[in-house]
Amino acid sequence: MVLSTSAAVTSLVLISLLAACASHSGGTQSGTRLSQTSVAAVSRTTNESAAPRLIEELKMGADCGSGATTDAPLEDVACSGHLPENFASFLRRIPHQHPFLSGYEREQLSRSKHSFKAVVGLGERHDILAVIHHYSPFWIRSFEGPDPDVTLYMVYGPECGSPRSGDSGSSEHRCRPDSAYLRDYTLYRVQKDGIPRDVTSEMAPPAPHLDKEERRRYGPYLRGAGGAVDGDIQMDVSRLAYVPVLRWVLRPAQEGEYMPPSMPSSDPRAFKDYYRGTGSVAHFGFLIWNGRRMELRETVPSTLWPCRSSNPPVCDQGYDSSADRYLD
Repeated sequence: MVLSTSAAVTSLVLISLLAACASHSGGTQSGTRLSQTSVAAVSRTTNESAAPRLIEELKMGADCGSGATTDAPLEDVACSGHLPENFASFLRRIPHQHPFLSGYEREQLSRSKHSFKAVVGLGERHDILAVIHHYSPFWIRSFEGPDPDVTLYMVYGPECGSPRSGDSGSSEHRCRPDSAYLRDYTLYRVQKDGIPRDVTSEMAPPAPHLDKEERRRYGPYLRGAGGAVDGDIQMDVSRLAYVPVLRWVLRPAQEGEYMPPSMPSSDPRAFKDYYRGTGSVAHFGFLIWNGRRMELRETVPSTLWPCRSSNPPVCDQGYDSSADRYLD
């Protein structure tokens, strides 16, 4: 089988994750030998000719011809089409307490076409990353694991918006607080019975919090007066279309006319973020799907945080993973 460069990177990512899971569960020596053999086999594919991309999406009947760039976290080429039945079923059956979605709206969305990508995952089926357009765009990322009857779904949003004309008013249009922006997500586990259950507190560590000294230290990089708050630590979702990994970061931001100073590279948490300028941002850990739950790690192999690719897959000019001290 011939793999593209991006597929090879993805395979290395999955091997890294599976190897990590094995080390946590007391993996055998034979398992270690198998991983090393797989790494060698995948490495040989990186210089071979590239295979067409988006094959799985085309098999699903999606339209992949436009090559449109879409909303985050789908920041590259995506397809448009009906979602796989297991994914559509989840969307249809999201519990009533999920903000801003009535039963009628969930049913309509489950039958509509959406922008999505199929991502090689840790299970028998591909993971799916989809952007759903409702009052405002929101996204859902599925995570498969070793048990084919269990899938985890991460849902971010929808955010607040004004009800559309003609709405029945039966939907409770509740909003997440402003502090939830790129921070507050919900995890649903779907088992063989097909019923989504909220397992956020069970399946993921709590979002990072700032201590007193960090509130003082990071305040000047965000606003003219006052300290930083927990909500300033947000999820970087820019790699979700490639790997089952997110990252908690705090970035300097302009508030009104206030122009914040640059964060020095000497900051205890600083690293270079080439995709948002050449300045430093603060790192608060990687959130990784390990096949059974979301896990927080301080560092990861560079294969678990690849450069964002385009078509053909290339890194942005000037990208240097070695400048990110949290990549092994």
